[in-house]
Amino acid sequence: MIQNRPKYTYRLRPGYGTDRLLIEFNGLEDPEYFLFEILHMLGLAGFKSKEMLNLWMNDEIQVNLSSQNGPILVSLDIYGLVFIVGNNNQKDILRIDELLQKSGAFVKNDINYSSYRTK
Repeated sequence: MIQNRPKYTYRLRPGYGTDRLLIEFNGLEDPEYFLFEILHMLGLAGFKSKEMLNLWMNDEIQVNLSSQNGPILVSLDIYGLVFIVGNNNQKDILRIDELLQKSGAFVKNDINYSSYRTK
């Protein structure tokens, strides 16, 4: 279970070329275990798991979750990055950001929004 001391860092940032926010975790020692932990935390917060896809061709795991606000996607990519995306569910992205900050286990990194603009 996630401990009550800052252990993980994350970014609340826009996707490249869009104003839709996502949450990005990187620098994880054990990304697969972290995925298990974050899914457990989201389950406790009321998110329901719809399906887990193991995209072995891309070496990626995607988990579709939902809440009363709509769907979100949690993914672990080939580089060990974990993303939480809610393209049409920005309300839950902001809610998850709030949960992460309150947990004590996460530190939110500041970002430069202009770095995510495309030309």
